[in-house]
Amino acid sequence: MAQAWTTFWATQGPGSRCLTCAPPEIIEPLDAHWRSLATSLPQTAAVIDLGCGAGAVGSELLAGAPNLRITGIDIAIVPPSSDARITLLPCTPMELLPFADSSFGAAVSQFGYEYGRRVEAANETARVLAPGAPISFLIHHPGSPVVQGMTLHKRALEGLCGQPLRTAFLAGDGGALGEEISRLARQCRGDPIVATAACGLRAHLVQDKARRAAVWKAIVEALEPELVMLSALDHWCIGYDRLDHWTGPLARDFDMASPEVIRVRSGEPIAWAISGTRRR
Repeated sequence: MAQAWTTFWATQGPGSRCLTCAPPEIIEPLDAHWRSLATSLPQTAAVIDLGCGAGAVGSELLAGAPNLRITGIDIAIVPPSSDARITLLPCTPMELLPFADSSFGAAVSQFGYEYGRRVEAANETARVLAPGAPISFLIHHPGSPVVQGMTLHKRALEGLCGQPLRTAFLAGDGGALGEEISRLARQCRGDPIVATAACGLRAHLVQDKARRAAVWKAIVEALEPELVMLSALDHWCIGYDRLDHWTGPLARDFDMASPEVIRVRSGEPIAWAISGTRRR
């Protein structure tokens, strides 16, 4: 998983988001959540961002309260922050934080905490937070249009790496290749990666079999990291009836609030908002 995310962030710049293609109606409620939280914190509070990526959450916190001190950690190699107020530590698991007890005045995470080992991550979060410090974790909601789009994208990637397409391409069978691509495009509602991959495959169809095999191997290797990340989403994107999977371990050291839902203006859910306060 760490290598898959490292591959992803290698293509991104400082301050970029994991939701690279999400429309403004998705991004704006998330940003508003962090800016609102920032105004509730002490002005110079130290905040730890778990699964920070390129530091987008830290940037939004600072937009709401410019004197906060943000430290982000991530298991992947992430791009450094261009903002001196944000420190990003790569290759740092949330289950083993390199900080002293009670180092931070708040902990946040956006679509990162759920990928950790829940018991160990909860224990470490509690350890590094000062008594009375709040947590705010946003976790993917299964009804989110982001999740639905990722599910379709995962189906597209699985199809592009699948046996039917592989057989047609390696055989140099243009008719079978076209039929399989058309079927996949219908199933995935026109995910653009299908058309992009199809263009590349058709261009190499005239090559000899050994060259086609090398092209196929390169395509699968290029798609594999993203497929690994999307497969993990299937495992950790949970409904309300299973939210105690996350809140249960936290409840040992935190007074937990009832989970809320971040929504787009039309009412569709985006994320669960899990919050609580470190017991004194």
